[in-house]
Amino acid sequence: MALYFNLAHGTKPLPHAANFPWPFDIDICFEQVPHPVTFSEGVGHGAAGCAVSASDALQPTWRSHFDITQSWWLIPYIERLAQGMPLPRDEMLRRYAELHGSEPEC
Repeated sequence: MALYFNLAHGTKPLPHAANFPWPFDIDICFEQVPHPVTFSEGVGHGAAGCAVSASDALQPTWRSHFDITQSWWLIPYIERLAQGMPLPRDEMLRRYAELHGSEPEC
């Protein structure tokens, strides 16, 4: 089973739900899998998510996830992956730790 690392997390208040902090996440798999990027949002019965190819992850559909999670730093890496280059796992995990002060969950 492929291992995905949660490299982006953020929340957006939902005005119609008493400003409940609706969570958004982006996870990345460093293994060679057809769908190495996952997007998810929500909690409980309102939760939704999907796994997509690197090319699909770069589509405008997912821009709000990058905005909400403040994870624009991931875009150049995903672009490299879409071009067929492997992701630099150690570099990305170091960058995450520098930004967040901890190791990512997986």
